[in-house]
Amino acid sequence: MRIWRSRRPEPAPARPRANPNRIAVLEHDLLGIPPKPGTAAALTIAMRRIGTCFEHEPVETTGLGEKPNALCTRCGAAMVLGDEGDWRVAEA
Repeated sequence: MRIWRSRRPEPAPARPRANPNRIAVLEHDLLGIPPKPGTAAALTIAMRRIGTCFEHEPVETTGLGEKPNALCTRCGAAMVLGDEGDWRVAEA
């Protein structure tokens, strides 16, 4: 007869899993690896290219003495400074 009962091992706590779509977008942005067609990551990158935001929020990315360029913080579109002093989406 056993005096002490053996303890059941407690299950390991569930670890949060990385979002595969976010990983695919980061691979595209940092390494240039295109995502698989038809996935949510491919849709995210395609939506960035067309500039889907209603009001752009440009952040200037140039240094002193360079032509002013910016990126939109919402959609990632490249932007240039117009003649009137307003930011517009850069044409390819």
